[in-house]
Amino acid sequence: MKENTSQSTQFFFNHIILWFCSLFLIFISPSISFAQTYPDRNIVGVVPFPPGGGTDIFGRLVAENLSKQLGQTVIVENKAGADGNIGMDFVAKSNPNGYTLLFNSSAATVNPVLYSKLRFDPLKDLTPIGIACEYYNVIVINPEKTSSKSLAEFLDLIRKNPGKINAGAGGTRLVIDMFTSTGKLDVAVIPYKGGGDSITALLKGEVDFIIINTPGIIQFLNSGKLKALAVTGPKRQFDIPDVPTTREAGMPEYVYSSFFGVYVQGNTSEAVKRKLNTALNEITSKPEVISAFRRGGAEPVQKTIEESSSRYLDEIRRLKELATKVGIPTLD
Repeated sequence: MKENTSQSTQFFFNHIILWFCSLFLIFISPSISFAQTYPDRNIVGVVPFPPGGGTDIFGRLVAENLSKQLGQTVIVENKAGADGNIGMDFVAKSNPNGYTLLFNSSAATVNPVLYSKLRFDPLKDLTPIGIACEYYNVIVINPEKTSSKSLAEFLDLIRKNPGKINAGAGGTRLVIDMFTSTGKLDVAVIPYKGGGDSITALLKGEVDFIIINTPGIIQFLNSGKLKALAVTGPKRQFDIPDVPTTREAGMPEYVYSSFFGVYVQGNTSEAVKRKLNTALNEITSKPEVISAFRRGGAEPVQKTIEESSSRYLDEIRRLKELATKVGIPTLD
């Protein structure tokens, strides 16, 4: 009798296990099947700034090479506005199927710090599938408008003319706020939709300086139309080796570096994210892509999804602490 009861119990548990396994396969099979065929059509890569700036240049470089790697065209769409928040919000609210990517640089980690009322949750609605490169920013002036030969001279000029020196903020302005707060400087900040617009404004003499990464300005630095006073990173930049760091130039407290990443909607399947991560790491390992990034003043890297996510979250945390330390107010 006990044997029959034991057999019945075992039979019952076997059926329960079989039922759970079947249920698991019902839910997981479509995801596995989708990942195996992904991508089978064009992908949209959203750049949250206008054409011409560093984010756009890096985005188009990644899109071109991802297209070759994945066998499907990655179409770049510029969705500019609100310091990059419009494009970020678009991807955050997109279908989590891997067909809408976000190509973003410092705005991805700066805006969650600078804005208190984003229409999306940057920690849940967006997730990085990889980091393509790391880079520093450069403090740049127009030598025809500003005669300063060094960062020390320029800081002296600002202090002697409180509120009269204009900074062009191409997209996010936190890097300028950090600069002014660290140096206790009174500067008027003029916002632009993106880095390309702020570069144009500097060339036209509409602003006195900008703080930006080098892809969009390297040609103007080489031609002498613009002048770099200092690099914000911990070491000199290989494409402009004669330009000192802020530490060397007399502003040791102001050090800032960032990265360019590729993001998807937060609920995108793990299989699709890993496929994209593998493709991104493969293209950033290619000699021609490495050279292209380095010409733009950036160093290509290969990171796992876990490493990328950790860097993303750590950078937001670091910038929040820094913004609190130097007293930068949040915006609505």
